[in-house]
Amino acid sequence: MKHIIIFMFALVLLSCAATEEKVGLFERYNTYKSEIIKHKSNLILPMLSKNRRNKIKSLGEKEFPILSSFPSILHKNINHYTKINSNIGCLTINGYGENNSPIVLSIKYLYENNEWLIDFVEIYYADSAKEFQTKGICPSES
Repeated sequence: MKHIIIFMFALVLLSCAATEEKVGLFERYNTYKSEIIKHKSNLILPMLSKNRRNKIKSLGEKEFPILSSFPSILHKNINHYTKINSNIGCLTINGYGENNSPIVLSIKYLYENNEWLIDFVEIYYADSAKEFQTKGICPSES
């Protein structure tokens, strides 16, 4: 009986941890999106990984317009999935953009200084909703 109680307690802890991770990445996305909507781009720089901030500094502002506009591409979120491996997290959001076009948004996060920070974003314009993802995938950095 004692082993069953310990096992059940461990399952509860594991399920809470998995839920917290999933909510964490999507919550970070929503916070980022709300700051963009408020036109507070100075507040989103700290939400980017150190690597991404350094690239913005080295490339000038060439990269920043993409990072400051990608949340507005999705007009309707359908679902989202996460994948977390140590200090790398990936959020995949399926949804629809302008003219009801299906879009898959993949965001790579790095866990730095005790928070998830955006490192890379990939936007896939799908031909149909049949191409929506069913799990969290990391964007390919090519």
